[in-house]
Amino acid sequence: SDKLKLAKELSDTVVYCRSVHFEGFDGSNPRPSNEMSSFSEGKALKLAQESGTSFIRHNSRQLSRIYPAGWRTDSSNYNPVDMWNVGCQIVALNFQTKGTEMDIYQGRFQENGFCGYVLKPDFLQDQNSKFNPRSITEGSWRMRKKLQVKVISGQQLPKVNKGKNSIVDPRVIVEIHGVHRDNDKKQTRVIDNNGFNPYWNETFEFDIDVPRLALVRFMVEDFDTSTKNDFIGQFTAPFPSLKQGYRHIHLLTKNGDPYPSATIFVRINILDA
Repeated sequence: SDKLKLAKELSDTVVYCRSVHFEGFDGSNPRPSNEMSSFSEGKALKLAQESGTSFIRHNSRQLSRIYPAGWRTDSSNYNPVDMWNVGCQIVALNFQTKGTEMDIYQGRFQENGFCGYVLKPDFLQDQNSKFNPRSITEGSWRMRKKLQVKVISGQQLPKVNKGKNSIVDPRVIVEIHGVHRDNDKKQTRVIDNNGFNPYWNETFEFDIDVPRLALVRFMVEDFDTSTKNDFIGQFTAPFPSLKQGYRHIHLLTKNGDPYPSATIFVRINILDA
């Protein structure tokens, strides 16, 4: 049969990485850096929990690709932050399923204009790293910060429940996603029947040990006493990208698109802890 002839220069550009089976963490015999191993989310999470530092050292030399578990027939997602925290480079999600995980994914790549690449912090690049995201010790990663968020007001929050007589009862939730001890969530009270200009004026404080791995998610929901609260909008940003002072946060829809005019007005203050 006829063989398709390809220019060698062209075929050389097709495969940069060689997929190999993961044989365990053997720091004494490093594998070539073009070898890449694939892990299901369960296997990767087990390694991250039991051997976080070894996983980081492995990922300083080689690529790791993480994919959703086969039982996720509903195309749901796992939390990508746990994988990023140990330096995994290719963290695959089900893009068709919107929710917190995809919001966080979109937020992570805010800082590079969505080019699809973010440089890992130095302590995740170090082949002799002593960092473990589940047990924070002293090191270059521990730059303790105190985040103060004053949620002041909202502007033109859309009505997501299409019921004829429905009026938005908004609440703001501020979440921290990062290393295990930094994860936190605080929420305002509910304002009844006002999506146009609700006023909260509530202040929250968060202690953050590893700011370079933290993301902050602002989420607004429509409270309902009898059914599940409706998602209105959110915005997620890497902690190091937060600008201080009075800010209008422009909310994104469930699909990640910007609303034309829905915002929340906040004051952000960052202090050394």
